[in-house]
Formats: sequence, structure tokens, C-alpha cells
Amino acid sequence: MSSSVSGRTRVLGIVGHPIQQVRAPGVWTDLFDKQGIEAVCLPMQVRSADLRQFITALGSLQNLIGLIVTIPHKPAALALTDEPSPRACRAGVVNIMKRVNGGWAGDTLDGVGFVRGLQSTGQSVAGRRTLIVGCGGVGSAIALEAAAAGAAEVVVADILPERAQELAERIAETGTPSRVGPADPAAFDVVVNATPAGMRPDDPLPMPCDSLREGTLVADVVVHPEITPFLAAAQEHGCVIQPGRIMSDFQIPVMAEFFGINIGDWTPDTGPAY
Repeated sequence: MSSSVSGRTRVLGIVGHPIQQVRAPGVWTDLFDKQGIEAVCLPMQVRSADLRQFITALGSLQNLIGLIVTIPHKPAALALTDEPSPRACRAGVVNIMKRVNGGWAGDTLDGVGFVRGLQSTGQSVAGRRTLIVGCGGVGSAIALEAAAAGAAEVVVADILPERAQELAERIAETGTPSRVGPADPAAFDVVVNATPAGMRPDDPLPMPCDSLREGTLVADVVVHPEITPFLAAAQEHGCVIQPGRIMSDFQIPVMAEFFGINIGDWTPDTGPAY
């Protein structure tokens, strides 16, 4: 936490439920300190039933930089955004908000962070068959960004078949072949866990790993632990992996631009080679 909190300190919030798992407060507050920006990032745990009231009240906070939105609020946040980006409208979710013209502007950057993270290590979804397991806020954003980045096909799977079907139809509208399929990674070049499975030690694996092929690119959206049981299993099968931290960190420069924050030449640390 910043040691220079004062009456001039601005606030960047991250709202979710639960909120204990997020890295953003430490990452952003450290970044503010290093750049000499008098601001802090604070976790804000808000129940779904209270989100509308919370967003309305927060609009009057004059020293608010903006909001990062995490699970489970990303779809609901779209409905509370007056000026959503075209990307947010396509994905049906918002994960970043700021006050504009007396209302809220919003965007979704999970997919951007996912693709840029891959590019940072010389990986790509272009021309590759891609499976996304989990069609909630983060899964929708990643699926649509993968389609925009040239994936040969995007197959989606979810515990709610109707949600998966609706996402597959939206992807198909972009011109990228898409369909609903089982959560089986056997026939895919890129496999993404976009569910919360792996956040708790007793979570089941999001999909069977025995059929993973060596060299498959396997990604997770869970940021803590960094190497989830799913990613550990993928490594044992000789897969290339991308932890959720990478997707999260590669959103930061785009978020800073959205918020009008100058973070200089800061670039994400890709960490060890996986």
C-alpha cells in the first residue's frame, strides 16, 4: 500500500464478490508509487444484489479514477454502463468503467490481455482451432478476441448450454466458425479454462486432461494460484501454458490509457518461460 495517502489521493476500485483472490490492489498501488502518482487501488466486495446501488452511489465520488470489474459482476456491469464500447457490447460484458459526461463509460479488456499475453511470448491463436471452456464474462471476451485475432475455429463449452449456444452464435456473426462442443481438449491447438475452477484447492479440473496433446497451448484465467492444477496437468502432458496472471497484467497498459493514467514505459513481466 502507498505510504503517501493523503486528502489528495485518488482511488481506483476493483469490485467483485468474492474479492480476496484479486492481485490488482497490490499491482496497481505499486505501479502508482513507482510512477509518482498519488493514488491507491482498493478492493470493494459487493454482492450482486447491491451492485446497482453501489455503482450509483460511487458516481458521486469526486476522487474516483474508475473501476475494475471482476467476477461475477461483468455481465451486470454492462447494463449499468451508459457508453459501452463496441467490444463490450459484442462480448456482453464490461470489466472496466469510468465516469464520462455524467454517466459511465465501459470496456472489456480480458480478451485483449489474453491475446497480447500470447503475443509477448511468440504465441498466437491465428489459424488454430480454439476451445474455450466457460462462457461467462471472461470467456465471452476471450472467445470474441480470439475470433478477431484469426482463430480457425472457436468452440465453446459451458455448464449452461443455452449460454454457450448464444456465445457461439455471436462468434459466428463475426465470420469465424463457431459451435458448442464438449469440454474435451483432444482435437484443439489452443485450450482455455475460462471458469473459476482452480481458485480453491478442492476444485475439480475444468476438463479432462488425459486427452491433451503435447505442444497444445493451454491457458487459464485464474490468477491465484499462478500454476493451477489444470496448468500443472497440462505441463505434465508437454503443453505450452499461459497463467492467468499474464492475461491480467497485459491489460494494465490498455486500462491505464482508458483511465488517462500515464504509466511511462512500464511493461508487464512475463515471468518464467512456461
